[in-house]
Amino acid sequence: MKLVISQLKDGENPLSFDSEKDPELKAVARDLGTEGFKILSALKFQGILHKHEPDYYLNGNLDWNVEQVCSRCAETFSSPLHYDFQLALAHSGAHKKAKNADLVAEESEDLDLVFFEGNELDLKPLLHEQFVLSLPFKSLCKETCKGVCQHCGINLNRQECKCVNIPKENPFLVLKTITL
Repeated sequence: MKLVISQLKDGENPLSFDSEKDPELKAVARDLGTEGFKILSALKFQGILHKHEPDYYLNGNLDWNVEQVCSRCAETFSSPLHYDFQLALAHSGAHKKAKNADLVAEESEDLDLVFFEGNELDLKPLLHEQFVLSLPFKSLCKETCKGVCQHCGINLNRQECKCVNIPKENPFLVLKTITL
């Protein structure tokens, strides 16, 4: 997934990759698998790379299906993910020549600007990062997941808990006995 800069036309350059057809994206899928992600479908990327020398803008979306563990009930489930992203890319050689190099460095931190060098733009590490970022912070098997009982550990989505309502111990009840 290396794009030769000189072969890109000015303006919009449509891109489309599928891990079933593209060996580079298949390598990203393999890397994600070795990192502990169980991928259940092909990784798909579609996007548009906007070329405006020396800067480039990548608007894209990712589609894939991954097995995750629910944060409430700890059951595994299949999670279809669709993720839209935007990246600002800049050829570092052009920006190093700029008179305001300190301003460029400061601006890159504020904008999450990604610099690249050479005559090729390698999308593989950028897409790998975006696939990882597409994962939700807190994954739920369903919005109405009831979780597990705090006392007996039964999955409340499958059956009702047989625990008696155990009153919570309050460590501050001792304060009621204090007299001033």
